Amino acid sequence: MRQFRLICFIALLGFALSVAVGRIDGFDGHDVEQWRPLAAEIFPPDEVDDVLSVMVCESGGNPNTRYMEEWGVESVGLMQINEGWLTGWSRPEWSILSHNGQRVDLTDPATNLQAAKFIRFFEDETDHDPWSQWACQP
Repeated sequence: MRQFRLICFIALLGFALSVAVGRIDGFDGHDVEQWRPLAAEIFPPDEVDDVLSVMVCESGGNPNTRYMEEWGVESVGLMQINEGWLTGWSRPEWSILSHNGQRVDLTDPATNLQAAKFIRFFEDETDHDPWSQWACQP
């Protein structure tokens, strides 16, 4: 009986690990592939897989995902953009605002990916790791 339990435990552990690895590496079990065409419109072709890799970890492909950071700033949408980037809390040039000066809707997939592109390339231009703003790295 003990061997049977051990075998079952090992089999279950192996299954759980294969699912976890598949979710991160192959986007299996997540609905991020639906965003590939949009990501390809916004990001360079060689960055699309990186974008989806970050997205699968950050939101699982759910554009309505919200997370309140421990410092009281909410992260929103596919790429979990936090509102500090909206308001330019560190530097005014970081502010992501619509043309009429209103906050953008980060639950809108295109807006969220545009914001991610802005952040990613801003970091790249300032000699920072271009993905440093995300907890999940490609």
